[in-house]
Amino acid sequence: MQAEERIERFKEYLASERRYSRHTVLAYSKDVTQFTSFCMVEGFEDSLPNSASLRKWVRYLLLQKLSEKSVHRKASAVKAYGNFLFKSKLLDELPELDINLPKLRKKIPTYIKERELQVLLEQLESKAEGYEEYLQFVILSTFYHTGIRRSELIELTQNQLSLDRRELKVLGKGQKERLIPLSSEITKQLDKFVSLKTQEGIDSNFIFCNFGGEKIKEKWLYNTISSLLGTTDSDRSSPHVLRHSFATHLLQNGADINAIKELLGHSSLSSTQLYAHNDIAKLKSIYKNTHPFSE
Repeated sequence: MQAEERIERFKEYLASERRYSRHTVLAYSKDVTQFTSFCMVEGFEDSLPNSASLRKWVRYLLLQKLSEKSVHRKASAVKAYGNFLFKSKLLDELPELDINLPKLRKKIPTYIKERELQVLLEQLESKAEGYEEYLQFVILSTFYHTGIRRSELIELTQNQLSLDRRELKVLGKGQKERLIPLSSEITKQLDKFVSLKTQEGIDSNFIFCNFGGEKIKEKWLYNTISSLLGTTDSDRSSPHVLRHSFATHLLQNGADINAIKELLGHSSLSSTQLYAHNDIAKLKSIYKNTHPFSE
Protein backbone atom coordinates (compact mmCIF):
# COMPACT_ATOMS: atom_id res chain seq x y z
CA MET A 1 0.00 0.00 0.00
CA GLN A 2 1.32 3.41 -0.99
CA ALA A 3 1.97 6.09 1.64
CA GLU A 4 -0.79 8.33 0.23
CA GLU A 5 -3.40 5.60 0.65
CA ARG A 6 -2.22 4.84 4.20
CA ILE A 7 -2.58 8.49 5.15
CA GLU A 8 -6.08 8.69 3.62
CA ARG A 9 -7.13 5.68 5.68
CA PHE A 10 -5.53 7.30 8.72
CA LYS A 11 -7.67 10.42 8.20
CA GLU A 12 -10.82 8.30 7.99
CA TYR A 13 -9.82 6.48 11.17
CA LEU A 14 -9.30 9.74 13.09
CA ALA A 15 -12.64 11.14 11.96
CA SER A 16 -14.85 8.06 12.25
CA GLU A 17 -13.33 5.96 15.04
CA ARG A 18 -11.46 8.45 17.19
CA ARG A 19 -14.08 11.15 16.53
CA TYR A 20 -11.46 13.88 16.32
CA SER A 21 -12.47 17.36 15.22
CA ARG A 22 -11.95 18.44 11.61
CA HIS A 23 -9.10 20.71 12.73
CA THR A 24 -7.27 17.86 14.46
CA VAL A 25 -7.78 15.49 11.52
CA LEU A 26 -6.36 18.05 9.09
CA ALA A 27 -3.45 18.92 11.38
CA TYR A 28 -2.51 15.28 12.08
CA SER A 29 -2.74 14.25 8.42
CA LYS A 30 -0.60 17.22 7.40
CA ASP A 31 1.98 16.34 10.05
CA VAL A 32 2.12 12.70 8.95
CA THR A 33 2.43 13.74 5.30
CA GLN A 34 5.40 15.95 6.22
CA PHE A 35 6.93 13.12 8.24
CA THR A 36 6.49 10.67 5.34
CA SER A 37 8.10 13.10 2.88
CA PHE A 38 11.02 13.59 5.26
CA CYS A 39 11.49 9.81 5.59
CA MET A 40 11.56 9.41 1.80
CA VAL A 41 14.24 12.08 1.47
CA GLU A 42 16.29 10.55 4.30
CA GLY A 43 16.01 7.04 2.86
CA PHE A 44 13.94 5.36 5.60
CA GLU A 45 12.35 2.17 4.29
CA ASP A 46 8.66 2.48 3.27
CA SER A 47 8.44 5.81 5.16
CA LEU A 48 6.97 3.92 8.13
CA PRO A 49 7.39 5.36 11.64
CA ASN A 50 10.04 4.06 14.00
CA SER A 51 12.11 5.58 16.80
CA ALA A 52 15.07 6.34 14.51
CA SER A 53 13.04 8.18 11.87
CA LEU A 54 10.95 10.06 14.44
CA ARG A 55 14.02 11.08 16.45
CA LYS A 56 15.76 12.40 13.33
CA TRP A 57 12.62 14.29 12.24
CA VAL A 58 12.26 15.92 15.64
CA ARG A 59 15.90 17.09 15.48
CA TYR A 60 15.21 18.51 12.01
CA LEU A 61 12.10 20.35 13.21
CA LEU A 62 13.98 21.90 16.11
CA LEU A 63 16.69 23.10 13.71
CA GLN A 64 13.89 24.78 11.72
CA LYS A 65 13.08 26.77 14.89
CA LEU A 66 9.63 25.25 15.40
CA SER A 67 8.16 25.84 18.82
CA GLU A 68 8.28 23.07 21.40
CA LYS A 69 4.48 22.90 21.34
CA SER A 70 4.41 22.35 17.56
CA VAL A 71 7.08 19.64 17.79
CA HIS A 72 5.10 17.84 20.51
CA ARG A 73 1.94 17.91 18.38
CA LYS A 74 3.73 16.62 15.30
CA ALA A 75 5.30 13.80 17.32
CA SER A 76 1.86 12.94 18.73
CA ALA A 77 0.50 12.76 15.18
CA VAL A 78 3.20 10.29 14.15
CA LYS A 79 2.59 8.18 17.26
CA ALA A 80 -1.14 8.09 16.49
CA TYR A 81 -0.24 7.08 12.93
CA GLY A 82 1.93 4.24 14.22
CA ASN A 83 -0.88 2.99 16.46
CA PHE A 84 -3.29 3.13 13.54
CA LEU A 85 -0.97 1.13 11.27
CA PHE A 86 -0.62 -1.60 13.89
CA LYS A 87 -4.33 -1.64 14.70
CA SER A 88 -5.17 -1.86 10.99
CA LYS A 89 -2.67 -4.74 10.58
CA LEU A 90 -0.54 -2.67 8.23
CA LEU A 91 2.33 -3.27 10.65
CA ASP A 92 3.09 -6.59 12.35
CA GLU A 93 4.37 -4.94 15.52
CA LEU A 94 3.48 -1.78 17.38
CA PRO A 95 6.32 0.65 16.54
CA GLU A 96 8.52 1.86 19.38
CA LEU A 97 8.14 5.63 19.26
CA ASP A 98 9.03 6.62 22.82
CA ILE A 99 11.66 9.30 22.27
CA ASN A 100 12.85 12.32 24.26
CA LEU A 101 11.05 15.52 23.33
CA PRO A 102 11.91 19.12 24.27
CA LYS A 103 10.40 20.28 27.53
CA LEU A 104 7.30 22.40 27.07
CA ARG A 105 7.36 25.91 28.45
CA LYS A 106 3.94 26.54 29.93
CA LYS A 107 2.53 29.97 29.16
CA ILE A 108 0.23 31.67 31.62
CA PRO A 109 -3.16 32.12 29.90
CA THR A 110 -4.15 35.65 28.91
CA TYR A 111 -7.50 36.85 30.22
CA ILE A 112 -9.64 39.99 30.32
CA LYS A 113 -10.53 41.64 33.62
CA GLU A 114 -13.98 40.88 34.96
CA ARG A 115 -15.21 44.47 35.10
CA GLU A 116 -13.91 45.20 31.60
CA LEU A 117 -15.87 42.28 30.15
CA GLN A 118 -19.02 43.30 32.03
CA VAL A 119 -18.84 46.81 30.57
CA LEU A 120 -18.24 45.46 27.06
CA LEU A 121 -21.19 43.05 27.26
CA GLU A 122 -23.50 45.78 28.57
CA GLN A 123 -22.49 48.09 25.72
CA LEU A 124 -22.99 45.42 23.07
CA GLU A 125 -26.39 44.40 24.44
CA SER A 126 -27.65 47.98 24.54
CA LYS A 127 -26.60 48.57 20.92
CA ALA A 128 -27.86 45.24 19.54
CA GLU A 129 -30.94 46.11 17.49
CA GLY A 130 -30.94 43.80 14.47
CA TYR A 131 -30.39 40.06 14.17
CA GLU A 132 -26.69 40.17 13.25
CA GLU A 133 -25.82 42.59 16.07
CA TYR A 134 -27.62 40.46 18.63
CA LEU A 135 -25.99 37.33 17.19
CA GLN A 136 -22.54 38.84 17.75
CA PHE A 137 -23.41 39.90 21.29
CA VAL A 138 -24.95 36.59 22.36
CA ILE A 139 -22.03 34.59 20.91
CA LEU A 140 -19.51 36.62 22.90
CA SER A 141 -21.68 36.31 26.00
CA THR A 142 -22.04 32.54 25.54
CA PHE A 143 -18.27 32.13 25.23
CA TYR A 144 -17.75 34.01 28.48
CA HIS A 145 -20.60 32.39 30.44
CA THR A 146 -19.77 28.81 29.44
CA GLY A 147 -16.06 28.68 28.59
CA ILE A 148 -16.69 26.47 25.57
CA ARG A 149 -14.29 26.14 22.66
CA ARG A 150 -14.82 27.79 19.29
CA SER A 151 -15.47 24.48 17.51
CA GLU A 152 -17.93 23.45 20.23
CA LEU A 153 -19.93 26.66 19.88
CA ILE A 154 -20.14 26.43 16.09
CA GLU A 155 -21.56 22.90 16.24
CA LEU A 156 -24.18 23.59 18.94
CA THR A 157 -27.65 22.41 17.92
CA GLN A 158 -31.09 23.18 19.34
CA ASN A 159 -31.40 19.85 21.18
CA GLN A 160 -28.21 20.60 23.14
CA LEU A 161 -29.82 23.64 24.76
CA SER A 162 -32.39 23.35 27.54
CA LEU A 163 -33.61 26.76 28.65
CA ASP A 164 -36.06 25.18 31.10
CA ARG A 165 -33.33 23.25 32.93
CA ARG A 166 -30.78 25.99 32.26
CA GLU A 167 -28.29 23.51 30.84
CA LEU A 168 -26.09 23.28 27.79
CA LYS A 169 -24.92 19.89 26.55
CA VAL A 170 -21.53 20.21 24.87
CA LEU A 171 -19.67 17.67 22.75
CA GLY A 172 -15.98 18.24 23.33
CA LYS A 173 -12.78 16.65 22.07
CA GLY A 174 -13.22 13.00 21.18
CA GLN A 175 -16.99 13.57 21.30
CA LYS A 176 -16.89 13.57 25.10
CA GLU A 177 -20.13 14.95 26.45
CA ARG A 178 -20.39 17.41 29.34
CA LEU A 179 -23.20 19.46 30.85
CA ILE A 180 -22.67 23.15 31.57
CA PRO A 181 -25.09 25.00 33.88
CA LEU A 182 -26.39 28.31 32.56
CA SER A 183 -26.81 31.43 34.67
CA SER A 184 -30.12 33.28 34.66
CA GLU A 185 -28.45 36.07 32.67
CA ILE A 186 -27.22 33.97 29.73
CA THR A 187 -30.46 31.96 29.80
CA LYS A 188 -32.47 35.16 29.28
CA GLN A 189 -30.14 36.26 26.49
CA LEU A 190 -30.38 32.91 24.70
CA ASP A 191 -34.16 32.85 25.15
CA LYS A 192 -34.40 36.29 23.55
CA PHE A 193 -32.11 35.17 20.72
CA VAL A 194 -34.19 32.06 20.01
CA SER A 195 -37.32 34.24 19.91
CA LEU A 196 -35.59 36.70 17.58
CA LYS A 197 -34.70 33.84 15.20
CA THR A 198 -38.37 32.80 15.12
CA GLN A 199 -39.52 36.36 14.46
CA GLU A 200 -37.07 36.65 11.57
CA GLY A 201 -38.29 33.33 10.13
CA ILE A 202 -34.87 31.70 10.50
CA ASP A 203 -35.27 27.93 10.55
CA SER A 204 -32.07 26.14 11.54
CA ASN A 205 -31.00 23.22 13.71
CA PHE A 206 -27.89 25.19 14.67
CA ILE A 207 -28.27 27.56 17.61
CA PHE A 208 -25.92 30.13 16.10
CA CYS A 209 -26.45 30.59 12.39
CA ASN A 210 -26.43 33.24 9.70
CA PHE A 211 -29.57 34.82 8.31
CA GLY A 212 -29.98 31.94 5.88
CA GLY A 213 -29.93 29.34 8.66
CA GLU A 214 -26.44 28.03 7.89
CA LYS A 215 -24.00 27.48 10.75
CA ILE A 216 -21.50 30.27 11.20
CA LYS A 217 -18.07 30.06 9.59
CA GLU A 218 -14.95 29.75 11.70
CA LYS A 219 -13.20 32.67 10.02
CA TRP A 220 -16.22 34.95 10.52
CA LEU A 221 -16.45 33.93 14.16
CA TYR A 222 -12.76 34.51 14.83
CA ASN A 223 -12.73 37.90 13.11
CA THR A 224 -15.96 39.01 14.82
CA ILE A 225 -14.78 38.17 18.34
CA SER A 226 -11.34 39.65 17.68
CA SER A 227 -12.96 42.88 16.54
CA LEU A 228 -15.31 43.04 19.55
CA LEU A 229 -12.46 42.39 21.99
CA GLY A 230 -10.20 44.91 20.26
CA THR A 231 -11.47 47.66 22.57
CA THR A 232 -10.20 45.86 25.70
CA ASP A 233 -6.76 46.12 27.26
CA SER A 234 -5.95 42.48 26.52
CA ASP A 235 -2.90 41.87 24.32
CA ARG A 236 -4.84 39.04 22.66
CA SER A 237 -8.37 39.11 21.28
CA SER A 238 -9.19 35.61 20.05
CA PRO A 239 -12.26 33.59 21.15
CA HIS A 240 -9.94 31.47 23.32
CA VAL A 241 -9.23 34.50 25.52
CA LEU A 242 -12.87 34.33 26.63
CA ARG A 243 -12.36 30.71 27.66
CA HIS A 244 -9.31 31.78 29.66
CA SER A 245 -11.32 34.61 31.23
CA PHE A 246 -14.16 32.23 32.16
CA ALA A 247 -11.77 29.89 34.00
CA THR A 248 -9.71 32.63 35.62
CA HIS A 249 -12.73 34.51 36.96
CA LEU A 250 -14.22 31.30 38.40
CA LEU A 251 -10.95 30.60 40.18
CA GLN A 252 -10.66 34.17 41.44
CA ASN A 253 -14.14 33.91 42.92
CA GLY A 254 -13.40 30.73 44.82
CA ALA A 255 -14.44 27.91 42.49
CA ASP A 256 -12.84 24.53 43.07
CA ILE A 257 -10.22 23.78 40.41
CA ASN A 258 -11.60 20.27 39.84
CA ALA A 259 -15.03 21.77 39.07
CA ILE A 260 -13.39 24.17 36.59
CA LYS A 261 -11.66 21.20 34.97
CA GLU A 262 -15.02 19.51 34.39
CA LEU A 263 -16.63 22.68 33.03
CA LEU A 264 -13.76 23.21 30.57
CA GLY A 265 -13.76 19.58 29.48
CA HIS A 266 -10.08 19.09 30.28
CA SER A 267 -8.90 15.48 30.39
CA SER A 268 -6.05 16.35 32.73
CA LEU A 269 -5.95 18.60 35.79
CA SER A 270 -2.52 19.88 34.72
CA SER A 271 -4.18 21.84 31.90
CA THR A 272 -6.53 23.54 34.35
CA GLN A 273 -3.82 24.29 36.90
CA LEU A 274 -2.29 26.87 34.55
CA TYR A 275 -5.06 29.24 35.64
CA ALA A 276 -3.87 29.02 39.23
CA HIS A 277 -0.78 31.02 38.22
CA ASN A 278 -2.76 33.84 36.68
CA ASP A 279 -3.82 35.95 39.63
CA ILE A 280 -0.55 36.96 41.29
CA ALA A 281 -2.26 40.11 42.59
CA LYS A 282 -4.68 38.00 44.62
CA LEU A 283 -1.83 35.89 45.98
CA LYS A 284 0.02 39.04 47.07
CA SER A 285 -3.14 40.29 48.79
CA ILE A 286 -3.60 36.99 50.65
CA TYR A 287 0.04 37.02 51.69
CA LYS A 288 -0.16 40.62 52.89
CA ASN A 289 -3.30 40.02 54.92
CA THR A 290 -2.33 36.69 56.47
CA HIS A 291 1.43 36.41 56.93
CA PRO A 292 2.68 37.84 60.27
CA PHE A 293 5.80 39.35 58.69
CA SER A 294 4.25 40.61 55.47
CA GLU A 295 4.66 44.31 56.25
